[in-house]
Amino acid sequence: MHIQKIKKNLTTIILCGGKGQRLKPITNKTPKSLIKIDNKEILTHIIKNVKKYNIDNFLVLTGYKKKKVESFLRKNFKKKINYLDTGQNTDILKRIKKGSKFYKDYLLICYGDTLADININKLIEYHFKKKSNLTMSLFNQKLNFGIVSLKNTGKIKSFLEKPRLNNWINIGYIFVKTDKFFSLSKNYLFFSSFLQNLGNMKNIYGFQHTANHITVNTLTELDEAKKKIKMFNKK
Repeated sequence: MHIQKIKKNLTTIILCGGKGQRLKPITNKTPKSLIKIDNKEILTHIIKNVKKYNIDNFLVLTGYKKKKVESFLRKNFKKKINYLDTGQNTDILKRIKKGSKFYKDYLLICYGDTLADININKLIEYHFKKKSNLTMSLFNQKLNFGIVSLKNTGKIKSFLEKPRLNNWINIGYIFVKTDKFFSLSKNYLFFSSFLQNLGNMKNIYGFQHTANHITVNTLTELDEAKKKIKMFNKK
């Protein structure tokens, strides 16, 4: 495995077609990926983090308020960022398949509402070390509330303040060989069904990301993101 050669033959997909219903009223005018955190759009944060690893080939899959996203990309990046309108109500899986003519040998699939300071070199190395068919980046989410365990009598047995879950959550940054992605997903109509069945497929691995992660799906998460982004900027 020659990691630099792989990165030159990699297309980063950024999914930016959703309506962001839970971020209204902000998303009535602004697409979710262009919401600013620390004076930078979410999309800018994602692209800059990937570019740090000398990856320059992007495809932004647009939909809702596509003209705003596409205009932003043309005006704000010296090196061309490819984009493709995939429709407003299109399932993620169909969005990805619509962009097939743009893809190189490998894909890095990113959500347009998720920031993570993933070490992409380590992600790729892990993928090949495990001989994985698809590697999904995961995060051990900390709850925003305490957990109480009760005895049968109702007496408090134990209390854990904002514990981390035993399970890991999907944060995107999915690395996969392009032809392998299409062969794995060919029998599925919806991205959610495809993800739910990954455990039944051969050699699918999770890359455990333990540094910083932000997902912006709600107004509450947006407020939290404005605080968390400082951790990214310290690096």
